[in-house]
Amino acid sequence: MMSKILKPETAAEPKGYKGFLYIKCRKCGEVHAFCTRERINGSICPCCGARTFFTEPLKVMRIYCECGLYTRYMTNLKEEMFDANCINCGSLVAVKYNSRKNRYETIRE
Repeated sequence: MMSKILKPETAAEPKGYKGFLYIKCRKCGEVHAFCTRERINGSICPCCGARTFFTEPLKVMRIYCECGLYTRYMTNLKEEMFDANCINCGSLVAVKYNSRKNRYETIRE
């Protein structure tokens, strides 16, 4: 009789994302930021109600605001450069995609 060897499930790819998310709606293009405590694999747009599923891995976005706040988001945006609002003071923070690190980072002057 042969015994079965149970292979452990690979934890390489998480089943969804949690924390601060910065998501662009696939239908209307509106960008909304929110925080979730549970892992999700998609979001519902607050403007048009369309569902946006995370079919591709989200990228890390690090925002360092002048007010001193550091925030780490996960995003589905594909633009090279854009402005994001600080959740503390509301000011715009310019971010740019760093292809070497595969993440968005604050543009420092």
